[in-house]
Amino acid sequence: MNKRMKILIGYDGSAYADAAIDDLRLAGLPPVGEALVVSVGDVIFTPPLASHELIEKAVASGRVTSAIELAQEHDSQTLGEAQRLVAEAVRRVQEHLPGWEVFPKALKGSPSQELLREAQFWDADVIVVGSRGLSALGRFFLGSVSKTVASEAHCSVRIARNTTGKTNSTIGPRIIIGLDGSSGAARAVQAVGMRAWPDGTLIRLIAVEDGVTKFEGVSTGADELVVESNESLPVSARLMAERASVLLLAKGLNVSIEIMEGDPHSVLIDEAREWEADSIFVGSHGLEHLDERSGLGSVSASLVTNAICSVEVVRS
Repeated sequence: MNKRMKILIGYDGSAYADAAIDDLRLAGLPPVGEALVVSVGDVIFTPPLASHELIEKAVASGRVTSAIELAQEHDSQTLGEAQRLVAEAVRRVQEHLPGWEVFPKALKGSPSQELLREAQFWDADVIVVGSRGLSALGRFFLGSVSKTVASEAHCSVRIARNTTGKTNSTIGPRIIIGLDGSSGAARAVQAVGMRAWPDGTLIRLIAVEDGVTKFEGVSTGADELVVESNESLPVSARLMAERASVLLLAKGLNVSIEIMEGDPHSVLIDEAREWEADSIFVGSHGLEHLDERSGLGSVSASLVTNAICSVEVVRS
């Protein structure tokens, strides 16, 4: 029996979190699966009440209220707000994924660390978060949560961006896969090949050769590109694109190849903008970090921060 896909969705009520839910329809998700929607009440960075505020609250309540009691009351309110947000988010996710089981979970603490901990405990395949979120005060936008999650997660992470421009639901997603010949890029091909894409989906394989990395004529078969345990020596990005094209075409997808030279993250960002891509799939590391198994390489880190579309950083 095949394992059902499991995604964890971080939700904080911001427009960026709403965009992450809307982006699910462009992620090639299968008709059935499991989704855990997590809302984390950020209590760590909430500034303590000033002394005059404590006095005012004590007077208003007609009793002497300790700072600890007020802090506990605040934490309870924060958790209650997280519960309210997650209930609304579950409803919206169910509209996009009617065949999925969707579960709510409200927590309090550091958003990035709670999401990472929950994803590992729940054995998520992908974490989905907005590109930015709300601070504890609800006034300042922060990008640190998404970048921390993308850097430290043990599973794939999808950093979702606004998709409101795609109003015609009959037009399929436009997906870019960034290839540099590394095993990380091979995993990105694997991830795309395993998804359930609707008719009209366009896949563009962008093989970026920076003119620096040298190859020793290493060849690999098309089937080896999508074997999860593949950690073989790097191949030419051009060769990888050709092999990946064969695999994805066999799955009925519309595939094109672009062989480009230059700085990989600049090439991918510029191409995504010009082609109006909905998302970019990349490995967590490319050829610059062949021996590492966690964190982000420079290309994926740049895309997480600077791409105008959604970015999925793929891990095994």
